[in-house]
Amino acid sequence: MGTCYFLSWQTKIGEGGIRMKDELKCSVVQDLLPNYIEKLTSNDTNNAIEQHLNNCEDCKKSYELMAADIGNIEKVPMIELKFLKKVKRTRLMSAVLCFVLTLILSYLIYDSEYKFKNDKSDLAKAVTEYTASSQVKLDAYILETKEKDGALIVSFKDQSNLDVNGIAVLLKGFNQKYRIVQANIDSSNYSAVVQIFPIKIKDKQYCVVSAYSLTDEIKYYGLDYWAYTNSGYLSKDRVRKTIKFDVKNQQFLEIYQQEELDKQLENSAGVTLYNYHLVETSIYDSIGSEITDNFKIQEIAKNRVSSNIYKAELFVLYVFIAIVMALGFILARYFLI
Repeated sequence: MGTCYFLSWQTKIGEGGIRMKDELKCSVVQDLLPNYIEKLTSNDTNNAIEQHLNNCEDCKKSYELMAADIGNIEKVPMIELKFLKKVKRTRLMSAVLCFVLTLILSYLIYDSEYKFKNDKSDLAKAVTEYTASSQVKLDAYILETKEKDGALIVSFKDQSNLDVNGIAVLLKGFNQKYRIVQANIDSSNYSAVVQIFPIKIKDKQYCVVSAYSLTDEIKYYGLDYWAYTNSGYLSKDRVRKTIKFDVKNQQFLEIYQQEELDKQLENSAGVTLYNYHLVETSIYDSIGSEITDNFKIQEIAKNRVSSNIYKAELFVLYVFIAIVMALGFILARYFLI
């Protein structure tokens, strides 16, 4: 490559920025040619380079070769570039698909546990399915439902054995469906049934009262406590105390917080009571006379049942969901790398 000593490169910095004073050296021009070809240089620099190229054959040839090479570089990898873009797009779509499938699979696992809707036919299926693996197998018929502190309480009876009844506790999931976590089953010795079932919701103790097949004669029901007038458990000190409530329907489901019932007992007793606990129910007519024995079944069925069934916590379910989500995350990361 030839040299041109009649060229020089000088700059002067003024208020307008950097400007060209004299023409450029060949080495400077050839350093600037790639940026010039890519149209990255300023107008002043462009003018200086073009003026130099008009006067220097060596730099002009370098410019023509360099421009041709850059043009070829842009054309040659076009197919490869499109292929790489297609591969990148495919991997991105695969990662998104993997993420979506992970969410769907996690939801299906969750939905397999929280799967019952709040309608009586589905709840009857839930109770029947829940008790199928226990010693007490029911063909459940739902009587009443009621929400309490985020839990759904369901009263039911057995269609095969009409004296067998109970309550179930269900919890709601984020999919707005329920899973059954507890079932209390008992038999009744009476044709008019008023049963009590203790349950716990969010660490609070409740008393559930389930009633059905009541007659018009029954106007009140009572929650009966055994209590002691002195500390200790001497039989001579034991008394029966009852809290009465109105019967508004011939079939109902009521839920009381046990602590409130105990306070109501203490306030109505008139004396200090010791070691009291709720044991049974009673029923009364319009003048307040007890008529419980009027509804007692003379021939009690031989197969009496009483059972409390509890379901384990969801630790295993959440472990499965966590494993599925972890695998999905790993696969998605693999496609994105």
